[in-house]
Amino acid sequence: MTIVRIVLHMLRGMWALKRIKSRGDRRLQQRTIQLWHRKALHLFGIERIQVGELPKGPCLIVSNHLSWIDILMIGSMLNVRFLSKAEVASWPLVGRLAAGAGTLFVHRGDRRSADRALEDIADALMQGDQVVVFPEGTSTRGPMPIKFRSRLIEAARRANVPVVPMALSYHGPGKHLASYAGDDDFVSHMTRLSQAPFIRGRVAVGQAIECTEAAAVIARQAQHDVEGLLEPVVCAERHRDSAQLGSESVTSH
Repeated sequence: MTIVRIVLHMLRGMWALKRIKSRGDRRLQQRTIQLWHRKALHLFGIERIQVGELPKGPCLIVSNHLSWIDILMIGSMLNVRFLSKAEVASWPLVGRLAAGAGTLFVHRGDRRSADRALEDIADALMQGDQVVVFPEGTSTRGPMPIKFRSRLIEAARRANVPVVPMALSYHGPGKHLASYAGDDDFVSHMTRLSQAPFIRGRVAVGQAIECTEAAAVIARQAQHDVEGLLEPVVCAERHRDSAQLGSESVTSH
């Protein structure tokens, strides 16, 4: 069964991270994490396509947020650290995997936790890391993002690194099962996803934004760029839906 193979993959990942951490080999740890993400996508039957050039060097990557699968998508392409809501740390197996992979956590709605997260992100960026944040503050059904919050973008200003917009979308027969929002719980969603038809994930990377403006201005520009990266996808889906509706109308007559 697919779900059994996925759970075994998680357990092997926890064991590998623990073993590598004891050796203190950061490059090996990063490579292992990236390969783990790729294998996880394969087990779920999710294909990934990339549009645009991946960033090089330290930067703050900002993306729309549709699902926890987003982490597998981005993590399979880049050696990055993620900022995640604190609840993820308590998820079965995933919480320990996330912590072992260097994930930064924040308690949503807690100002002091947000301040600490801002400092942690800035420190990671200044150490040369690439950090991913989802400035919507929650996952949505998408694909177009809701308002990007500017608070965490201040970390890029402090570290004097660029902000890189990234746009995620899911396609194929199983695309409706990809999003993780609302009242979904992780275990149920993972089980449904393991049984889903084919899904193709699209990762589009925009041009880096230099942090020469206020964080609020950068946030608006980043959201505009993400929307622009998603526009061809949305237009194509609308065209297909219209064509299908037209075909059904003709058939009904």
